[in-house]
Amino acid sequence: MQRKIFSILSVLFFFYLVLVANNPIVRNYYKENYKAGTQNWAIAQDEQNLMYFANNGGLLQYDGNVWITTALKSETSIRSLLYGKDGCIYISTFNDFGYFKKGNNRLVYHSLAQKTGIDKKESNALYNIIQATHNIYFQGKNSIFEYDGKNINKISFPSKINASAFVNGVLMLASEKSGAFVLNGKQFMRLPGSEMLMNKKVCSILSLDNQTVLFITNQYGVYAYNGISISKYNTGIDNFLMANQVFCAARSNHVLAFGTVQKGAAILNLTTKSVQYVNTFSGLQNNTVLSMTFDRQQNLWLGLDKGIDLVVLNVPVQNIFGKNNLYGAGYSSIVKDKLLYMATNQGLFVTTYPLANTDTSLQPYLIKGSEGQVWNLTEIDNTLFGGDDRGAFTVRGTSIERIKGLPGTWNFKPMPNHPNLILGCSYNGLFMLKKTGRKWLLSHFLKGNFKESSPLFEPLSDGSVWFSHWQKGLFKLKLNEALDSIVRVSNYDKAKGFPTNRNNTFFKIKNSLIFSSEGGFFSYNAKTDSMVSNNTWNQLFASKPAYIRLHESPKGDVWCVSGRFLGLARIQKDGSYRMDSTSYRILQSKILPGFEHFLFVDNQKTILSTEDGFSSVNTNELPKDKSNFKVLISIIIASKDSYSENETRHIMANLLQQETFPKSHNSVRIEYNAPEYRGESMIQYSYKLENYDNNWSEYTTENRKEYNKLPRGTYIFRVKARNLLESKEVETSYEFRIAPAWYESNFAFVIYFLLLIVAIMQLYLFVKHKSAKGAREMEERKERELQEHKNAFEAETTAKKKEIKELKNQQLQYELRHKAQELATSTMNLIRKNDILLEMLDSIGKVTDEIKKSNDQSTIISHLGKMERQIKQNIEQDKNWKRFEENFDLVYENYLKRLSENYPELNITDKKICAYIKMDLSSKDMAPLLNMSVRSIETNRYRIRQKLQVGRDVNLADFLQKF
Repeated sequence: MQRKIFSILSVLFFFYLVLVANNPIVRNYYKENYKAGTQNWAIAQDEQNLMYFANNGGLLQYDGNVWITTALKSETSIRSLLYGKDGCIYISTFNDFGYFKKGNNRLVYHSLAQKTGIDKKESNALYNIIQATHNIYFQGKNSIFEYDGKNINKISFPSKINASAFVNGVLMLASEKSGAFVLNGKQFMRLPGSEMLMNKKVCSILSLDNQTVLFITNQYGVYAYNGISISKYNTGIDNFLMANQVFCAARSNHVLAFGTVQKGAAILNLTTKSVQYVNTFSGLQNNTVLSMTFDRQQNLWLGLDKGIDLVVLNVPVQNIFGKNNLYGAGYSSIVKDKLLYMATNQGLFVTTYPLANTDTSLQPYLIKGSEGQVWNLTEIDNTLFGGDDRGAFTVRGTSIERIKGLPGTWNFKPMPNHPNLILGCSYNGLFMLKKTGRKWLLSHFLKGNFKESSPLFEPLSDGSVWFSHWQKGLFKLKLNEALDSIVRVSNYDKAKGFPTNRNNTFFKIKNSLIFSSEGGFFSYNAKTDSMVSNNTWNQLFASKPAYIRLHESPKGDVWCVSGRFLGLARIQKDGSYRMDSTSYRILQSKILPGFEHFLFVDNQKTILSTEDGFSSVNTNELPKDKSNFKVLISIIIASKDSYSENETRHIMANLLQQETFPKSHNSVRIEYNAPEYRGESMIQYSYKLENYDNNWSEYTTENRKEYNKLPRGTYIFRVKARNLLESKEVETSYEFRIAPAWYESNFAFVIYFLLLIVAIMQLYLFVKHKSAKGAREMEERKERELQEHKNAFEAETTAKKKEIKELKNQQLQYELRHKAQELATSTMNLIRKNDILLEMLDSIGKVTDEIKKSNDQSTIISHLGKMERQIKQNIEQDKNWKRFEENFDLVYENYLKRLSENYPELNITDKKICAYIKMDLSSKDMAPLLNMSVRSIETNRYRIRQKLQVGRDVNLADFLQKF
């Protein structure tokens, strides 16, 4: 009965619930993104990998980050587009055609219609532009315009032209009324057998190989011309093409793409004959494809009736649900009995497998009773187990059966050596399932002091269980022989060799456990019961791996996953691994860390759970390395201060010449980009501004850099870009100059130099004048100082002389007083002596008189007489005169000497009297000194007056005192 029900459901799946297999990744660019018209009529790519689109609102340019719209003055839509070999962007509009050429600051449009004077009516119907070997051809309604770079020649055709192309070295065109033709010189020649194309509208002409040309019709399929004749070409999807009205087509190598009006695009692999359908279910914005082209990375761009989409083909990853996922995030998947089961956060879905591949897409079947979070799907003993937020269940066909007694359940593992037991873990901890008959029932929860919950555990054959809790750490549990209790719990943390106590987990690789932590990979050493570093795995990564989770495929390859890393370690013939860290990087942002699941369908196909549902990965198909990866300086903005919208300068990409910015605009923002359209944040940049930055910056996804208030000078901005999808690194540079301000210009410096010279001269003259003045002042000051010193010296000398003189005078006065004292003493002694002598003389006279009276003393008398004569003689002889005269002259400044010189007639007695008068002695005082009477003294005074010729009216004493 169940088989019959399942067969009916399978038929229903086929007719109503077909899941599109292997939907390519689609990236949408909405009108709100590029801010222009809705319709996009043509697509082109330049040598810098920039994309251009002919849009209703003008010419669109896209570099992977920034959209730029260049509108025409006529504000008309652009209908055709070509990037020429000469670097010009050729376009045609409603009433004009010409080309854009890249200038320093923008794209500049040059009209060829106005240049040649072609009637606007003829230029209204230009729908295609073709690059030939040397010339450019514009396809009109009934003519072809040939442009050789200077002149335009019109080549008329008798009927309406539907399509044209330059294929295999010649220009071909197709007309619904006339068939297919080739241009020979200035004439069109019909292709043999092209009558088959009459009354069929050809929308595209493509080269299949060097000999075969394909004519794609809108409703009659594809026809091939082999150089001899035209015949029908079987694509395998002719019914699809005829039913959905082909509007455009494109080919790249062995891939042929068709754009339709009603059902999106079909992508045909000419080698494998496989086909992929891309439509609104796959992620297109709408199903009307107006234009398409393959870029250098072999991805397909679609210009839609509403928006622009990119179909990412050059990656080994495709979506299973398509972009418009209605089934939630994926957690687990499994293939059983030709059914694909997918556990999501909305329930358990199922569909037939292999997946049907048609242009029709319906929802997979949601198994009743599984609604909600379904965490896990595991097949054990040919039974499919599921764990969800409500408990556990088994799956049979399209139904489930709940296992009673269990809360939310994470995972299931078979017990080694016990085929009738399964170890599981629920929200309440570990439990055992036991097979009873043909059913698996809850046997018991494990007893013991351990109630942690986690989906990561692994039972071993020795009765122990490794158990990992992302926050609480790693444990090793020992079960008893009855397998109903946990008898020992060992915690493996820092004490056991791990760098931290959390995020320690394990994975089974080559039947051995590899332990992963925040500090790399470890292995378990049973002898020391500790963890040791696993160099084999650690050395596979460029930097120390942190909490990397491992998933081994049956082939032996190992997927390595973390929140920041996704790679595939491919096993080699010698058992070693080679890490591929780029081919699958596009899936990195879609993985749910900690909940990733890999379903290894076969040796090349893997189904991976993602936040969008599930992705299909072909590990044998690697991205085609055909891109010309480049990094561009796209925009340079110079402003007065930091970046603002005002007073800026925009510079288009590929500018090669040096740009000079005024000093007033010395705040520069540089935007750079390496076009990579397959995924976001796939390019990382590092930059350095020479003459400003010392070192290269760290790699980031930021694609702009601002420098504020740069000083004047020449700078070279260097930027490196690395592609995370291709392991490529490229570099470019841009040189610019910050001009000096007017006060920093060469002319200003000349003026400054001249002013400096003048200032130096002025300074020199000033210094010279100042120096001269200073010298004069110094000389004067020196003279003053010298004079002052001289005066001071003279004053000091005078003072010293005066002092000396005073000292001498004091000494002289002292000596004079001494001499005067001596003179006075001498004079007094002399007076006293004479007085004594006179007394003695008088006494002797008396004695003599008495003796005379006595007759007998004659002898005595004789002696006394002799004494008398001697005394008299002594009185009369002044033996001390000479010494007196010397002392007197010394005291009275050579008085007697001057007196003798002026008055030589004075005798000794006269000079003595004059000296005594000078000494202020009276005549009475002089008498004893001179042994003269007073009268004799007066007489001599009179004689002296006469000798001195002193009149009577002059006092002699005053005269002698003043002499």
